[in-house]
Amino acid sequence: MRRWTWLCAALLLLTGLGVYMMSTSRKGAFDSEQWKAQRGSGADKNPRVGMVVELKQKHLREGMSRDDVHTLLGEPEQRRGTSEVYELGVSPVGVSYESFVIDYDAQGRVTQYRVTRS
Repeated sequence: MRRWTWLCAALLLLTGLGVYMMSTSRKGAFDSEQWKAQRGSGADKNPRVGMVVELKQKHLREGMSRDDVHTLLGEPEQRRGTSEVYELGVSPVGVSYESFVIDYDAQGRVTQYRVTRS
């Protein structure tokens, strides 16, 4: 019986990990106007989440100015110190809420960016 419990737990964990990996690697074409149109949207099907991969690969880069980021993404939903937050909506898996956070240095240049879940 104990072996069966461990097997079920491992299978459940692997299934969850597979779903998570597929959902976070979804690729969609980045569209600046569509991204901006979602400002303030807490929708559970926010198209921004599908654009993040291409955004990070082709459009956003470290050293980019805050003005250039705003031209690309529009105004953020939140500002936290030297960071700006763009809402991505409800995670495709689970019940967490996702955000795209961009950190800036004292000169207003991008130092890093990441997806966070809460």
